[in-house]
Amino acid sequence: MLLAIAFVLTLFGGRLIQLQGMESAYYQTEAKTQQLHSTTLVGMRGAIYGANGQPLAMTVQTFTVTADPAQMAAAKKPKYAAELAGPLSVPAGQLLAKLLHPPSTEWVVLKQGLPASASDQVTALGIPGITQQAVYVREYPDGPATANVVGFTNTRSTNTIPSTEVITGQAGIELEYNQLLSGHDGSEEVYQGTNGEQIPLQGSTVTQATDGSSLTLTIIPALQLAAQQACQAQVEKMHAQDCTVVIMRPKTGDILAMAQWPTYYQPTLTNVADATDLPAQNVFEPGSTAKVITAAAALEHGSPRQTPMTAYNIPYAITEGGQVIHDAEWSYGERYTIAGIIANSSNVGMAQVANTITPQLQDQYLRAFGLDQPTGLDLPGEAAGILPPVKSWWPDERYTLSYGQGVDVTALQMAGVYATIANGGVRVAPRLVAGVTSPSGKYTPSAPAPSRRVIKATTARELIQILQQVPGVDEKASQPWGIIPGYAVAAKTGTSSEQGANCPAANPLCVYGSSYIGMAPGDNPQVVVAVNVQDPDKKFGYFGDVVAGPVFYQAMKFALQTLQIPPDGATVPYVRLTAP
Repeated sequence: MLLAIAFVLTLFGGRLIQLQGMESAYYQTEAKTQQLHSTTLVGMRGAIYGANGQPLAMTVQTFTVTADPAQMAAAKKPKYAAELAGPLSVPAGQLLAKLLHPPSTEWVVLKQGLPASASDQVTALGIPGITQQAVYVREYPDGPATANVVGFTNTRSTNTIPSTEVITGQAGIELEYNQLLSGHDGSEEVYQGTNGEQIPLQGSTVTQATDGSSLTLTIIPALQLAAQQACQAQVEKMHAQDCTVVIMRPKTGDILAMAQWPTYYQPTLTNVADATDLPAQNVFEPGSTAKVITAAAALEHGSPRQTPMTAYNIPYAITEGGQVIHDAEWSYGERYTIAGIIANSSNVGMAQVANTITPQLQDQYLRAFGLDQPTGLDLPGEAAGILPPVKSWWPDERYTLSYGQGVDVTALQMAGVYATIANGGVRVAPRLVAGVTSPSGKYTPSAPAPSRRVIKATTARELIQILQQVPGVDEKASQPWGIIPGYAVAAKTGTSSEQGANCPAANPLCVYGSSYIGMAPGDNPQVVVAVNVQDPDKKFGYFGDVVAGPVFYQAMKFALQTLQIPPDGATVPYVRLTAP
């Protein structure tokens, strides 16, 4: 017995030596691991604001409410369900069904996305087994109006305990500036005893969270909403495919509105492909709105020398490069000046003007105005457009390009073309971000947008005076959409015929694009509005002034009022449009 006792004691002693001597470090580490409690400190994603400080995207705290039915007395579950129904905004019957028949033996989700105010009400109930976990989500107070610009985010759960949410940009500004907006989570680690209380003298380790920076955009939400509503109304009226409106400050490049219809609502978005930014991503043929580019090249380098008063005979049709060219409207014996060719939108006349310059020079001007290249706005998926190189042009292409056929552009690019003319021939790259606010609250304005001269100031002034004749010409045709009382408006309409997937073989160009682009006021324009409506139902009309004109009128009038631009007296200079 003594030997047996000695043997057992020897085993105990050996085990003690093993635990306290040889493996003490391991068990000390394990003890600390069990005692160590980590809490995630959330780094908030930065907000996105409009030009007036209105929040367009912000991070808010919500709660996911779960229940452990095993901790609840069966007889009291109907009472608990009734008490929770109000704060959770869920019928008591649904809650009771989850408590009585939970999908998990440990917990069941009762509500996701619960606001903080309702969370406090749930806590006050003191119901056993109820837990709440904070979840940070993105909200968009302006809704669909700015969705195409602001974009949206996805959230995904991390593998940390407790689980946290990582908010990541998926489109628009949210994606382009995701790294700048993103916060970085921190943590706090403390040692706790079995009762959950912190162990004195053990200390804690804190890694501070870092919030993301916030962005202030150049977008004016009121303008954006008004433009979107005008687009929506016209799309529905004309049974069109879509509509875009770009409103721009020509001197700074600031985009004040970049609206579209249809649009989308971030919280209910199910197909990411629907999150398109039509003004920057969709391309179309500009039609006659592009005539100002070839005209500018001819006025500066035409041979023989061209002026706004250089006159051309306008026959019913001409053949250039094997292409028969004619106008939408024609009267016998017309003789237009270059001013008249632009104001009356004559394809026949513009094809003749194109003959005064080389194809290489025409291509140079098209590209100098920003075609076939991204605008530099730094939005994901921005289209460059399509302009074939000169060496691949068909014999008739220089002529069709002179009136905006055979080149694909974005609404943003065409707004930039007219902003260049409005700014005296200097192209200022468009910009959306006015400034950045650091997590500490320091605001840093964005650098001025880069600029370069495209045409001479005298050429720009001549084009503005010519374009100021267009609203009067349209008014005579019962389309007064460029007539805004008190203001001289310079504008141009455009209509294009394009290929469509459903076009019949007999009419491959059955899809129409309608544009109306203009600037105001007078000889010193402060704002440019570019409207494009794609594929209207032809029985309601398809010409640019008929389809896009009403949207332009509403957007331009509201922009002048919102920006508080004073009237210029509506003084339109006299420019001769016809010649003897």
